[in-house]
Amino acid sequence: MKVQLQITYNWSCNEHLDTPGKHEEALREDAESRIHDMMKEGNFSGELHTSVRFGKEVVPEEDEEDGLTYSGWWSANYESIT
Repeated sequence: MKVQLQITYNWSCNEHLDTPGKHEEALREDAESRIHDMMKEGNFSGELHTSVRFGKEVVPEEDEEDGLTYSGWWSANYESIT
């Protein structure tokens, strides 16, 4: 028996800005960690929420104290491979 697991996730900046490149790795790590935790709880989909802050000198669009906030979703699908 072969099974393929496909996980899809999406982030959107709550401030309606394009995601700064410097935030992409942090968002990827946050999503993968949270998805892993939620799958261990038996979930196959869910919401994602986080904020990322590197500082205005690195990412000028950030709020000084809170950085940029993001919301998103994820889903997991299992597919039998023949």
